[in-house]
Order: sequence, then C-alpha cells, then structure tokens
Amino acid sequence: MSLDSLKHVSIAGREVSLRIGVDMGGSDIKFGATDLDAELILLPDLVKLPSLSQQGPQKTISQIITGIGAVLEELGAKWAQVATIAVTVPCPCSPDGVILEVTNLGTPDTKHLWEVPFGELLATAVEAEAGCTIPTFACNDANAAGQDDDFTRFGLKTDSRTCLFITTGTGMGGCVIVNGSVFYGIGQAGELGHMKIAVPSGYENRFSADPNPPCGCGGQKCVETRASLTGLIRRVTWALSDAGVDLIKAELEAEGREFNPETVAKLRELYEVAPKRAAYEVRTFADAHKDEFCRWLLEDWAIMIGALFASLAPALHPDLLIIGGGMTEISGDAQAWFLDVVKKSYAQTNAQRSFESKPGNCEIVWSVSTDQGWRGAILMGIRAGQA
Repeated sequence: MSLDSLKHVSIAGREVSLRIGVDMGGSDIKFGATDLDAELILLPDLVKLPSLSQQGPQKTISQIITGIGAVLEELGAKWAQVATIAVTVPCPCSPDGVILEVTNLGTPDTKHLWEVPFGELLATAVEAEAGCTIPTFACNDANAAGQDDDFTRFGLKTDSRTCLFITTGTGMGGCVIVNGSVFYGIGQAGELGHMKIAVPSGYENRFSADPNPPCGCGGQKCVETRASLTGLIRRVTWALSDAGVDLIKAELEAEGREFNPETVAKLRELYEVAPKRAAYEVRTFADAHKDEFCRWLLEDWAIMIGALFASLAPALHPDLLIIGGGMTEISGDAQAWFLDVVKKSYAQTNAQRSFESKPGNCEIVWSVSTDQGWRGAILMGIRAGQA
C-alpha cells in the first residue's frame, strides 16, 4: 500500500501518516503498522526479532529500534512520518509506562534491571535514532489484547458498555474495558489472573490433592495457578502420578467417559523429556483426539474461568465476559466443549437471575481479536490522548 494514499496530518512540524505497534514478549518482539485511525494494517506479515530481554532493557530497546527501522524500510517510510509508537510489555505497567513488577522479563540475575520507566527510556532512544520527538506509549500486553478485541467488535465507539477480558497463556492476564477504554482504577485494575477464587461447589474432589497452589506473585490460590500453562505443568506432574491417574480414571468412568491408558503412557514419555512439552500436548490431545483424560485436565481451566466470571459479574455487571489467548486457537468443536464447561461452572457459582449469562447480559464469548496486541497498544495510545 502506498503511504501517499493514507490520511496525513501535521504534528509539531512533521507530516505524519502511520502508527507503529510493538508487541514485546519475554522471548520475541513483533512489529506492525497502521494508518492514523488504526483501521488499516499496513504490513501483511509482522516483523519479528528476538527480544534479548534476559540481557536487560537496553538490549531490548536496541532491538525495538532495529525492528521499527525494518518496518519503515519495508513501507518505504521515514521516521518523521511516524505519528506514535506504542509498545506492550508482559508485566504490570502503569498508564505512563513504568514497569511496576518484573514477572516475565529477564532472568533472576537481571530482573532488577527492568524496574525502570521503560516508556521514557524507549522515547529517548527513539528520539536519538529519529532525530525528532515521537510520542511513545508503553502498556500491559493483556490490556492491549483486550483493547484490540473491543476495537474489533465496536471500533472507536464510546457507547456505554462494560467488558471483562482474560487471556490465557503462561499465566492469565486480564483487563476491564469501560465504554471502549481500559479501566486502570488508580493504576492496576484488571489483574484478573490474581483474583483468589474459591473452587466451586461440587468440584472440590478434583482439586483435593492441590488445595493451595502457589503463584509466581507470591500468593496462593490465584486463579492463574489453575488456569494457565504454568498451572497445567504443575497439574500434569500430579496427574501422571499413580494417585492422579487413579482419581481421574475414577471420575471419568463415573461420568461414563472413556479412559485411554495409551494417552497416559504417551504423556509420561513426553514428561520425562520435558514437562512443558507434555503440558502442550494435553491441549493437542484434548482437541484433535477428543481425549477425555486431557479434556478433564483442561476442564480445570474452564471451571475456574467460570468461577472467576461468576465472582466478578455482581461487582461489574458486564455486557461481555471474553476469553482470549492460546485457547482461542483450538478447533470449533473443542471451543464449544470448553465454553459449555465454563458456562456450567458460571451458573453453578452464581445463580442470581440478574447475572444470568445470555446475549446482552454477562454473555460469555470467545475473543474475536486475532493476536493483534501490537495494534491494541496503538489503540490504547489513541484512547489515552496520544497524538
């Protein structure tokens, strides 16, 4: 697409026509670009680079500068044509771009290096490279994902609405969207993965061997300890023990569901090589093979997500309760199964008619965003009043 065909505006003596979005993870960085209204995605394929976050923020900032340069080269654009730069970070971040807690960046020896005003440092590096001041915005990655989902559904409308968004991955991120904008409270509202949610009535037996799961935040019983990849790795360790297999087999047989011992043998084999690999395959077997042992394990996630939503509904009475992240990648059939378990747990936890999950009222749905956290960051910058 020719940049000449895009809308141009003059900002601080510069003619600008595009925005840059950067999705920074613990291991890699993805770069994209949009027009000024964030409606047109200008690159068919994202630019990707390793983050080098283990080496501290300056190395990552250098990678971001390099990646933005690659985007501009591909578009045939100059730094001066960039209206704004927005970057996600995989940890709690204040509205003005200060990283508050270093949960998913660096190593134990370098985490302290990340406790910095990242947005400010990046803006300084951008100015040095570009030769001009370009507004730069840093935000939490889950907030950005939720913002992009809202934009995909509603555009930039500010109609009255409240949406709760969670994203499942290594941990569980979340955000609250009010009238199209992320709600921060006094700074960190929306850390939904760290809600302490009781196991719903009727499900106590399945969690009896792990009643107080520890969380990386230092607490216990955070919902992400049971509904995340990290939680699943720990859960698989128990599930593949003789005691775990016996309990799961008994529950499956009591429900008339098939127990396949070959699945256990395969997962044990994978676990011996790498526990994380075995956890990944749980989702594959649950989806592609409809394996009941693996579906039982992933039902942990669905049960706790339903309980989380049911606990939040009376406080916020949202229009939508949205599930994003890695689970959106499963097949349509598996999505239907998973959502049924979420809704069942929700209904068992919260039976108040006012908060019944149905269209237009606490409706539980899958995210419609397609991994566009980088665009969500751009949108958050626009919503925050960035030029």
